Amino acid sequence: MATRTARRSPAAPPAGRPLPRVFEGMSLPVRSAAELLGLTPWTVTRLIDRGVLETLYCGPYRYVTLSSVMAYRRLGRS
Repeated sequence: MATRTARRSPAAPPAGRPLPRVFEGMSLPVRSAAELLGLTPWTVTRLIDRGVLETLYCGPYRYVTLSSVMAYRRLGRS
């Protein structure tokens, strides 16, 4: 079984109400995160590389945490 490691984002949490805890521990493939944000997978990959979105690795695959996707949407950047 592959282990998952998290890559933390240096971005500050969004102002206002905190995100519901239901999103913790859930993750999406890069392509699904891109569809949810209305962006291309390439743009999501750039956001990951800049540290804006938090990722998990499972073997060779990279997943974006749902909490970081929802926080990004909440900031109104997409």
